[in-house]
Amino acid sequence: MTDVPDVVCRSLCLAGSLSLLQVPYHTIFYSALTMDGKRLVISLFASVFFSASAMASAEKDLLLDRVYEQAGLERQLDWVHDSMTLPPQRYAIPEPVVDTVNQVVKIRYSSDYFRTSMKSTLDEAMTMGELAQLIDWFESPLGQKVLSLEAEANKPENREQMAAYIKKLSDTAPRQDRVLLIEELMATLDTVELSTELTASATLGAQRMLQEVMPVKQQPRELSADEWSHIQQQMMEKMLGILLYTYRSLPDDEIQQYLDFARESAMQNFQRGQIQALSRMF
Repeated sequence: MTDVPDVVCRSLCLAGSLSLLQVPYHTIFYSALTMDGKRLVISLFASVFFSASAMASAEKDLLLDRVYEQAGLERQLDWVHDSMTLPPQRYAIPEPVVDTVNQVVKIRYSSDYFRTSMKSTLDEAMTMGELAQLIDWFESPLGQKVLSLEAEANKPENREQMAAYIKKLSDTAPRQDRVLLIEELMATLDTVELSTELTASATLGAQRMLQEVMPVKQQPRELSADEWSHIQQQMMEKMLGILLYTYRSLPDDEIQQYLDFARESAMQNFQRGQIQALSRMF
């Protein structure tokens, strides 16, 4: 595989050399007339630097777009809508309020807003080298297989099948070494902690939105330590079942390969960046 940092360095060097050709000739001429030699060098260097930075930024934006599409991050928007939308007649809330909240959810969490927010946070969380490394992984045969299995498991029509599989685990548990392998993957990806953090953010966000529509004296509050611990325990059991179901067709050696890549900073920062982006949206 091509060494990612070298690719990035060559791109930046190329951008720097080409940017010399992009400085308008009249700017150089005017600077030569009004500045001494030292200030002229500084002026030209600044022009080159900002031009190279702009090109690097554009290149990184393209990488972010590829990651966004390859990972199917748009699917997470469905989870956001499900988390924030109030089911009719489930709560003792006036129907007009429920309708207003749900309308606000549709408007606020639009596809464009979601994409922009997610890319902005991943831009902060990941370097160009890490994005390129992540793209290489997604395009590898195993990366493609993992993405396909995750997409399939997250389809609404497969929820009942997943629930039935998880229910059977109490009677027909997988091999212990298989369970330990999945638990190690969960720990490496920090699945439980990040899922708990996301649940807490969504809960607080739902309270805030409801207060915007129907002001009440009680202020939105964050989860207590006991509530956090309780959700963590639930997440541990739930995520183990979900991952055992999702990767049930992957042999142990491919799970191990996935685990090896999950330890890389590219995947670590990708995981954390997604959760940060979602938490900020709430």
